[in-house]
Amino acid sequence: MAFGMHMAHLARGGRTISTLVAFAILIGTAVLQTTVMPRLSLWGVKPDLMLLVIVSWSLLRGTREGMTWALGGGLLLDLLSGGPFGSSTLSLMLSSLVAGIGELTLFRGSLWLPLMAGVLASTVYYASFLVMLQIVGRPVLWGSELLLVILPSIALNALATYPTYLCVRWLHQRTIPQTLAW
Repeated sequence: MAFGMHMAHLARGGRTISTLVAFAILIGTAVLQTTVMPRLSLWGVKPDLMLLVIVSWSLLRGTREGMTWALGGGLLLDLLSGGPFGSSTLSLMLSSLVAGIGELTLFRGSLWLPLMAGVLASTVYYASFLVMLQIVGRPVLWGSELLLVILPSIALNALATYPTYLCVRWLHQRTIPQTLAW
């Protein structure tokens, strides 16, 4: 189903998140990711806001909706970044897929699930992004990238996981499909 149609039909008869609102959230997140977040870097790394939003949405709404948001958010990041086109999209979709698996686990109600999903999805995101850089011929120094970029980025994302998750959960609770109760 197309991105717009999927977002417009998230719920029948209940409160939904419209396509325009979802797109505005993704645009705002992409703009923050590419303009504000670089200024908030600690020791040369910054939190990956789009990744954390996608992971949170995947945990709250499931793999299908998370993948839809990952596609939209990834395309926006690809348009705004200097990386190979498609690398953010593919990396976010893989991360969303991994995070969405969390909805099926025994840990679903656990307070640790957002943190575990964020760390795992961050690992998948950075590893897949670096693999794609290497595929297109960009040099990747795996040892130094791991120690100087990936591990600190995962740690920073872990710190930013709960604040992001709480914001996304607030949105989720206001747009959750209502079901009929008998």
